[in-house]
Amino acid sequence: MINTALLSGQILRHHYLIIRELGHGGFGRTYLAKDQHRFDELCVLKEFAPQLKGNYELKKSRELFQREAQTLYQLKHPQIPRFQEIFEEEIGGQIYMFVVQDYVEGFTYRELLKQRLQKGDFFSQAEITEILLKLLPVLDYIHSLGVIHRDISPDNIICRDSDGLPILIDFGGVKLIKAHINSEWSSQSLHPSPATRLGKLGYAPDEQMQMGIVYPHSDLYALAATLLVLLTGKEPQQLIDSYNSTWKWEPYLTLNSELYRIFHKMLARQPSDRYISARQILQDLNL
Repeated sequence: MINTALLSGQILRHHYLIIRELGHGGFGRTYLAKDQHRFDELCVLKEFAPQLKGNYELKKSRELFQREAQTLYQLKHPQIPRFQEIFEEEIGGQIYMFVVQDYVEGFTYRELLKQRLQKGDFFSQAEITEILLKLLPVLDYIHSLGVIHRDISPDNIICRDSDGLPILIDFGGVKLIKAHINSEWSSQSLHPSPATRLGKLGYAPDEQMQMGIVYPHSDLYALAATLLVLLTGKEPQQLIDSYNSTWKWEPYLTLNSELYRIFHKMLARQPSDRYISARQILQDLNL
């Protein structure tokens, strides 16, 4: 059950003024807020309010929350929203935990695609190549730290208004906590809990969705899927042959030879056939 939303005008921690809700998921909501201690600077508050019973579950969730916050804290890149702090707040007798991050002004690529589709337009191959060149170094950076995003899609990349750079958002720290908790509670089961399988259907590769296995190339697969959606305006389910789980974009798109080769390798069904790193793709793009 989703928790009751905080109201516009509520103040948390004596200085975070809630403006509006930005979105919600199974374990909480995300809010736009003003930090009154920083001259009303805009920030994002990600809520974690699990419906847990008992002190052990709550203690465990707090430990996982702290661990994932540490992961977010170590990510220091101009195309990743900066982690500011974590805090707890009691609201209506329930303990809520929050991550505070920078707010990125701009539209997600999902929103930008919708705007283009209304005009009968898509993203061009030149634009997609530019996005690849701008995002691959970000993935190379996070992967070098042992961090896998796990949920790359048009919804989780923002085109920043100030400079047009693609910004990678929603690293799924809260979703990872949810997965860890569900995995632990179902550890005696012979079948893994579906909640441990993070990622969006069609964007994440089969081994991630079915077994929860992730590598750097899992993010590269999801990035290629995302870019094909931007190029065609079609969702992955419309671009994948359901009989053999291979991508068939040819009826909707003719890629230049370079992008065709790169996308074909990024989206290979067998993990061993994919690029192993973002740097490999950058090398191919710069040939």
